[in-house]
Amino acid sequence: MSVATLLANVMAFGLPIWLLAEEVAMRRRRILHSRRLAVFLALIITALLGAPAVEAGASTSVRVCDDVRGKSDGARIARFFAKGDVMPISSYDDDPFVADATIDCMDPSRFSLGAGGLPVLVGDYVKIQDEAVIYRANRATGVFEPFAWNPWPPPTSNADGNFEFLQEERFPLFLVERDAGGKIVLRDGLQVWTPVDLHRGMTTVFEAANSVRDASESWAGRVVPWGQNGQLEVNAHAFIDFNAFYSPAARQLFFAVLPYRLAGEPIRILEVGTGWEMAAHEAGHAIHHTLKPNGDPGDEGFRTWGESYADQTAMWASLRDPDRARSLLTATNGDLTASNKLSRLGEVFGVLVGDGVPLRDAVNDKKVSDTDDEVHDRSAVLTGAVYRLFVSIVAQGHGNPMRALAEAGEILGVFLTHATDYTPENRMTLEDVGKAYLKVDKEHYDGAYHAILVDELTARELFGADSVRQWLAHEASLPNLRLKDRASFKDVNDLVQDNLDRLGITPGFGLALQSVTRDERFKQTIVRVQLTEGSGRGALPLDNHGILVFRANGRLADYHKPIPDATPPDAGGLISLARRLALDRHGVPLSIVRKPDGRLTVEARVIRGTGINSWMEAFTLDNPRGERREVITPRIPSARGGSRRIDAAIEP
Repeated sequence: MSVATLLANVMAFGLPIWLLAEEVAMRRRRILHSRRLAVFLALIITALLGAPAVEAGASTSVRVCDDVRGKSDGARIARFFAKGDVMPISSYDDDPFVADATIDCMDPSRFSLGAGGLPVLVGDYVKIQDEAVIYRANRATGVFEPFAWNPWPPPTSNADGNFEFLQEERFPLFLVERDAGGKIVLRDGLQVWTPVDLHRGMTTVFEAANSVRDASESWAGRVVPWGQNGQLEVNAHAFIDFNAFYSPAARQLFFAVLPYRLAGEPIRILEVGTGWEMAAHEAGHAIHHTLKPNGDPGDEGFRTWGESYADQTAMWASLRDPDRARSLLTATNGDLTASNKLSRLGEVFGVLVGDGVPLRDAVNDKKVSDTDDEVHDRSAVLTGAVYRLFVSIVAQGHGNPMRALAEAGEILGVFLTHATDYTPENRMTLEDVGKAYLKVDKEHYDGAYHAILVDELTARELFGADSVRQWLAHEASLPNLRLKDRASFKDVNDLVQDNLDRLGITPGFGLALQSVTRDERFKQTIVRVQLTEGSGRGALPLDNHGILVFRANGRLADYHKPIPDATPPDAGGLISLARRLALDRHGVPLSIVRKPDGRLTVEARVIRGTGINSWMEAFTLDNPRGERREVITPRIPSARGGSRRIDAAIEP
């Protein structure tokens, strides 16, 4: 969020001024947008006079539409739009089945001008870019194949140069072109759907993705360079289904469209992107993959954590909107222990299925033993535990309920993003993530939430009897290393190379410095390293990574080795066997991994496909010819496990 954004939130929520001080310090070193001093001073005066709060991602005058009367004060928005201070944009706060869209406000700099001179949904951080066709998955192969011509318009503003689409239908009909005999018209073998003038799906996705990035960068204290060169591309109308996903191969988002029919009604069309929470959820996946760049996208643990990460992103990011926060407090009367609009994700799914049950609900008592290992279902265990922490923090707040809600959301956002610094780099379990939450608590909150975290994680069976002891042993085993003040890339590398033995790297292996990231919120330095076979210039990289975190005083706060329990002596022999089986001839580094039974093996993992069709092919010692692993979850399951199937109401 901008400094001006934070200032107005400090004034509106009554937040502690240290939040502003941290943000100011961060902006001194991270100049993303220039802000004129005169404008900043003007906002200070405005905020002191009681201006409404502004949301993350806003310009110096944005979020004027957030006041006690709600976001759709058209006259006020029009005045600020006329001055060039804001860009009005239609956006759902939830999904069409919960409430109609509102008019939100964004920083005009988040948009660019199209060929016709009108603004388009393309900015430095997010780009709406559909393809000419709509895909449908082949039920036999699972491969997405072109099915229909895309009938949606380009992501251009209205004639007034803004993105207000007030007259757009909330539940539009699904229409196709038919010939004289009543059959659907085909052009080049693809169905011809009747062109539509619908924009709210793409505008909601655009607003949600920008909000998620702003929130995540503020929580993490660093730039989050998602997508390609920092710009996340989004196909808002990609395929037919009730689903959406982040593709690690393409590093972009894909949202579905769904022709559906409710009892006694005609066939209508749902844009999955009209669900703000689902859009924010998918953007959360993009953030997670960026903050954890070495995560194995085929690893069940990483993918399960990713679903909880994305759900939490949607929840905590939504609380940065004061209007949403007010609405939540009003609807719940301040009682967040029961299911509510914050805790529920995907109410639309319950409408379409007919049972009224949302996709997931963070208010739950789920344990490992009463969930299956499907990633969405198991992820709800962690989300439920963290939500209990959130409720506890809100309850500890004093005075202003809005302030308590905002502070709790910010704290949980910090837990969410900084947990990526304290887990193993490539593969992890939810137990590892739970331990990372203990570490975030220790480093940044002086252990204030240790007891409730341990209680919740243990009660939900994410922690076993030895989990806390193991975490304490890990803490005690950290080598005593110190990074010099203002260390350069070379300084960091020298420290790593001089301490390979203390970092658990055995002879015959080495570490190559991969990246050095500065966290401006807590002044930490995050160092990622890559395991190599051999050392020096002739070293061969392996697909194993470690992470070191240094505190502001330079002392090592945490370290996770490229391979848990150090590099074992038999690793060299396994690599030689892998080479004899030609596993090294697939254009990617070999990876040393542990099997579920604890034994080591070696494999080579290759991401196949492009765009909407991507998967992983893994070449292993047991199966050197390769095996397919999914990196994209094919269907959103139910909140109760299993699959409550939704079939598109469409002719083949």
